[in-house]
Amino acid sequence: MKKRMFALAVAVAMLLVIMPAIQVSAAGEITLVIDGVTQTPSVAPVVLNGTTLVPLRLISETLGAEVSWNASKQQATIQTAAYTVVFTINSKTYTVNGASRTLLEPASLINGSTMVPIRAFAEAIGAKVNYIASTNTATVDYFTTMTGDLKISGSTTLFPIAQSAADALMEINQDLSITVSGGGSGTGINDAQSGTVNIGMSSREFTAAESRVLNVYAVANDAIAIIVHPDNPVKNLTKEQAQKIFLGEIKNWKEVGGNDAPIMVMTRETGSGTLTTLIDLLLGSGKSVVETATPYASSALIKQAVSRDKNAIGFDSIGFVDSTVKALSLDSKNATPTTVMDKTYGMARQLYVCTQGRATGLSAMFIDYLKSAACQDNIVEKEGYVKLR
Repeated sequence: MKKRMFALAVAVAMLLVIMPAIQVSAAGEITLVIDGVTQTPSVAPVVLNGTTLVPLRLISETLGAEVSWNASKQQATIQTAAYTVVFTINSKTYTVNGASRTLLEPASLINGSTMVPIRAFAEAIGAKVNYIASTNTATVDYFTTMTGDLKISGSTTLFPIAQSAADALMEINQDLSITVSGGGSGTGINDAQSGTVNIGMSSREFTAAESRVLNVYAVANDAIAIIVHPDNPVKNLTKEQAQKIFLGEIKNWKEVGGNDAPIMVMTRETGSGTLTTLIDLLLGSGKSVVETATPYASSALIKQAVSRDKNAIGFDSIGFVDSTVKALSLDSKNATPTTVMDKTYGMARQLYVCTQGRATGLSAMFIDYLKSAACQDNIVEKEGYVKLR
């Protein structure tokens, strides 16, 4: 018994010495490059028996995937627009859209991070993987491999994000053409349903009937701001006051602490997702903005109209609010990333894209890019919206 205990103790001691040595050695050797950009993960890639393992969350978020963890099953599920990939810790079996595949090395927990075989994951979603032994560099090319034509239409709220994303992708792909047009959420949803475009954009929720034929993907967080002229002395409205103004029940600014002047209500056109969301979140189902309100056909146009009229009031995405208008607080809450994410601001919402059935090919890659860390950080946030994560 003593000999067996001694042998076990020696084996454990050797493992404790050897395992950290493997991790530290690998940390300084493997370089991870995704779409031409060198990554710096908190847990470095490692090579086990010739298989390169990388941090799951880093590569997933870089490629626009969502990750969920099932602790009881020790499973990580990675969801892209086109694929669902499931890895189980210490298992050589993984699934891609429900079909089982076999790994050379299983996913592992290393220094508290889930590490997955980079080639298995990347190739499962259609990316290209290469390992350069001379420099110990693992490369993944995904968004830099896009070719062909893509058509997108819909929400003018989402238009700036989609157009900037299209510009960024076309800059790195010479054989890629992406056309983005507005028209409103209703147009985008109808175009996606009919197949007129590859991707529709919406700033409103989808009906049950629409959801039966369309796959819907959230790509940003947003909120509707109540906007007035910068010289308007009013800074805050209660939800009830805002409701009554847009219903036409409050008609003079002095009734809410402003100047003695008529309130000029401005609204969006029929089919606008922002108008639909305003009705759902502020006015109430079955109600509508006062008939005397002047309608505008885009987020940019309603903002411009409010900026020119000292007595005007309108509503717009926070992504369009700038120094030409003033956003009022609602029930003393301003629309900030925190209040939008935790929904304490009364008119927080998400922005969506949709496809006829599950996205595939270029459509899926574009949606993945919209959800990627690069787009969320460098486009969504910089355009004035709120990131998904």
